[in-house]
Amino acid sequence: MAGDVDALIAQAGLGGLRGSFWPTRHLRWEERTTGDKVARVIMAVIPLGLLGLILVALISTVPVFGLILLAIVLGIFGLRLSQAKSRKRGNEGRELRIYERGVALLGTGGATVKAYRWDDMSVLQNITRHHRNGGYTHTTYAYTLSAPGVETTRVNGGVIGTFQDPDTWGPEIQQRVTAAQLPPALDAVRAGRTVEFGPFSVSAERLTAGGKSAAWSEIQEIKIERGYLSVKQQGRWLSLSFEAVSRIPNFFVFRTLADRLVEAAAGGAR
Repeated sequence: MAGDVDALIAQAGLGGLRGSFWPTRHLRWEERTTGDKVARVIMAVIPLGLLGLILVALISTVPVFGLILLAIVLGIFGLRLSQAKSRKRGNEGRELRIYERGVALLGTGGATVKAYRWDDMSVLQNITRHHRNGGYTHTTYAYTLSAPGVETTRVNGGVIGTFQDPDTWGPEIQQRVTAAQLPPALDAVRAGRTVEFGPFSVSAERLTAGGKSAAWSEIQEIKIERGYLSVKQQGRWLSLSFEAVSRIPNFFVFRTLADRLVEAAAGGAR
């Protein structure tokens, strides 16, 4: 199987391996500290004990209702356990590999290989900070990868069962895609062609989206706020530009290209 994976990677022309990442997992019982074990036992025993007392009381007073509630509780527990085992089986053996000229996602044991090259792939990025009761809890990462002739896939990070270190492999994917695709995008615009980035169209003269457009010389600022891109045009924010970053493919290629065209237009106007 390893030989087949290597052959497919070589065929895709991804070059040398730079790093590998695997799904995170819960620590095994023997890997946990004594304090962690004690805390988990207490956290499990107290609610289970209370639930048991409630069920006993219900069964003794209203047997039918108590038995129905018991069946529901056992059903939910069994379903959660089955889902956890299914996720574990689905993640075992998966691997995310970063290469010199691309990225590959390997299925369990290398049974499937999806290879994407920096120079022709598309990336959609969705990074979400989660809060509960006003406090920050965690961040989730989702990167949707696609390329001509390759099945689209989603690579996730930030929670158990998803790929470890998303703050490492996520930026590296974006940086390498930008390094590979920004120069040809600049060349295309300079040659008079239009480059598409999802809802946006970029030409040497204008930025267009949703049937509206603005000349680069009219654009004063491009900014990101709460996951949305906004464009300021001569003192007002353009309605055409209010788009979620998660909907803009190869966002950093787009952003860098747009910034350079704004700077070039401002320099030419002086």
